[in-house]
Parts: sequence; C-alpha cells; structure tokens
Amino acid sequence: MAETIGQRIKSKRMELGLTQSEVAEKLFVTQQTVARWEGDKHLPPITALEDLAKLFDVDVADFFGGEKVVMHKFNFFAFFGSMVFNLLFFWLVAVSLVTIFLTNWGMIGGCIISPLVVIYQAVADIRPFEWLRFGSASLLAVIAVAVLPI
Repeated sequence: MAETIGQRIKSKRMELGLTQSEVAEKLFVTQQTVARWEGDKHLPPITALEDLAKLFDVDVADFFGGEKVVMHKFNFFAFFGSMVFNLLFFWLVAVSLVTIFLTNWGMIGGCIISPLVVIYQAVADIRPFEWLRFGSASLLAVIAVAVLPI
C-alpha cells in the first residue's frame, strides 16, 4: 500500500530526529496540527508543505510520492529539427498557396478577357468570327466573374 502524505511527513521527521513539537515550533503551528497531519486527519496546506520541504531539505514532490524531474541539458538537435521542420512546412504551405492563387487568378483573368480575344481575332483576320465561339467565351467570362468573389 502506498504511503500517505502524513506517513511521509512522519518518516522525514523521524529521520531528522525531530519531535512533533519541534516541527510545530519551526512552522509556527501547534503540535496538535502536526499530529493531525501525520495521522492523516487533515492535509497540510501547500504553504505548509513548502515549509516542511525546506525544513526537511527535500522537494515538495517527495510528499506526494513523486520525483521532481529536471532537465539539465538543452537538446540542440530537437530544437534544430523542430526549426527545420517548421521552416520547411511554412515554405511548402506558402509556395502551395501562392501557386494555387496565381493559377486561379490566371484562369479567371483568361476567362474574363476571352470574349475580347475572339473579337480581336476576327478584326485582325487571324480567325473568322463564330457566334458559338463568342457565346462560349462570353459564358466563361460570366462564370469567371461569378466565381471571382469566392
């Protein structure tokens, strides 16, 4: 069975050879309060646990049965890998979005000017005027103008 906070306080106190009264005096509480903590009648407040940790020269986590994990080294490779990944991902997204937007704008622009191109080709004798071509180009221009706000 796991030790309780009160049992851990008692064992730390006994290791240092202190009495409940001595601990109470150093923490400015009564001996009965320390007895209640050790008997698991009451849980000490966080501030009392911090004071007990200072008194017993341990981490507060020791009262909860945990160990304090402290990372002492800076992991350069993890940082570098994260930066490279983020930069590559950013540029991949940026280039993709720019390509998509430019393609869409180019297609919309081409569709909008297509009826003018059909008329220009007929006037410059490049290609004869056909109503079907002009109607198709005009339909594309109307669709492009409708899609433009999207």
